[in-house]
Amino acid sequence: MEQDTGRPALKPSAFPGIFPWLALAAIAAIGMALQWTGIAGAFLGDDFSHLDVISRFAGQSGLWSWTLARFYEPLGNGTFAYRPLAFATYALDWLAYRDNAAGWRITSLVLYSLNALAAGTLAGRWLRGRSPHAVLGGMVGGSMLLAYPFAGEVSYWPAGRFDLLACLFTLLFLLALPLFRRSTPRQHLWRLGWLLCALLSKESAAPLPLVATLLVFACAATGNESGRFDFRRGMHSTMAELWPAWLTLGAYLLWRFWLFGSVLQVYPTLAMTRDPFELLQRLAGLAAIARGNVGAHFVSWACAAALAVLAILFLCVRARRGIPKQLIALMIALLVCTMLYLVAPALSFPVSSADGEGARHFYLAWAYASLLLGMLAAWHRAQWPFGLALVALMLAGQSHSLSQWQAAGRQMAEVVAGVDRLAADIREDQYALLLLPDHIGVAMFARTAQDAIVMTPTQRRNYLPRMAVMVSTDFAEWSSYITGGKIAEIKGLSGFDSANFVGLYCWNATRSAFVPLTSGSVAGDATLWLATARKNFPHAGCISPF
Repeated sequence: MEQDTGRPALKPSAFPGIFPWLALAAIAAIGMALQWTGIAGAFLGDDFSHLDVISRFAGQSGLWSWTLARFYEPLGNGTFAYRPLAFATYALDWLAYRDNAAGWRITSLVLYSLNALAAGTLAGRWLRGRSPHAVLGGMVGGSMLLAYPFAGEVSYWPAGRFDLLACLFTLLFLLALPLFRRSTPRQHLWRLGWLLCALLSKESAAPLPLVATLLVFACAATGNESGRFDFRRGMHSTMAELWPAWLTLGAYLLWRFWLFGSVLQVYPTLAMTRDPFELLQRLAGLAAIARGNVGAHFVSWACAAALAVLAILFLCVRARRGIPKQLIALMIALLVCTMLYLVAPALSFPVSSADGEGARHFYLAWAYASLLLGMLAAWHRAQWPFGLALVALMLAGQSHSLSQWQAAGRQMAEVVAGVDRLAADIREDQYALLLLPDHIGVAMFARTAQDAIVMTPTQRRNYLPRMAVMVSTDFAEWSSYITGGKIAEIKGLSGFDSANFVGLYCWNATRSAFVPLTSGSVAGDATLWLATARKNFPHAGCISPF
């Protein structure tokens, strides 16, 4: 691709005083402080299952063989997820931190910070020599990614590592994509390496060659001296730059088909979106994500953010004559990429639960939106206050999101200790069930973590032969287990007397203890058991599991 010669390079103008520097530094410090607060606390949800698998293979001296197998074998958990690079980072976390959840979160926080730094660098590079406020635009872009308002699900929850890695390698791929000149062979090799790393982190990286195509085409088609749109020039440059990336994507999709019999489907039990109405219904889950993460005032928060964006956009339009056409085309391409990543998750599955979980699916969309806002905010001196206000609003939302995850982590640490205390009251021939919430607010709690909460390495001993954790949707399943011999199988015995099922307990946070909720006698009838649990729940003073 030829160098853009449509207009002379611009020298960056001075900042309007030192205040923007101080304000952005303060925002970055606040953002990091919010992340560090409450970084301790137990694992949550899926983290326990990952810890359980990794610790078992490590105990059998098979950690590295298991990690290597993730590159050429299905995970075996009923999904078509293929994310070997992320699991490799889990193995490294185990070697570094064992079962210390804070250490795993430090790794995620480092990746989260690197993403913000990469986004700021990328936006600044695209603007350099073309905008009078290139540095400020880069800082706004990086700060916006740092201030992701639903950050708890990707920065505090280690299971969000997949999205952090996919975003990091996406940004590194784009940094190796020179939009205003031809690539060198070294840059081609770096791009292919980063693309492979992104694809091996999460399936959401699959549209990356399409994203790169849009960006390269936008710049190449508008980069001639006359300033006219040149479709043939854009196509020629795009094909020359990106054919290796498309071949790499094709090889990846063939590999996925060989592994799973499916090209991109991740959850085989969930149907693809069938019509536009179902797509809109799924996208409506974004409101639940905003409400759950930001809180009751999410509408006012969203309106204030929209006003700040409109102010930035208005000032950008006023300065449009000073914006190179290449960058206008690039900003339009970034908008298309943002919308692509906003819609893509809803094509495959419902994007949110009623609790507001699902923010991780939109982290990459936010990365492209952050780059776009950084580009928009680099053309007028009056834009920086609105950029700072927007970042501050996002941090306010992030604070509420993180506080829920951090509170859930602290509560789970007490639950883990409570399991150890309760185990002393349950005889070897008895069995108890512990009813815990699936979520606390937007934060994952006991979902998919049931067995691992009562097993090593979370506990000093394996308490599964005496107790297990269940959530509110498990009454029918456990009722059949109690009457059908499953508990005997768990205990490793030939039989289990259901009279030795001592009952269901729930977690009383005020007392920091498990308290009885139902007797064991009602467990044979799932409907009666659930009704009794609901009836007794208000008197037990427990965290609501319903």
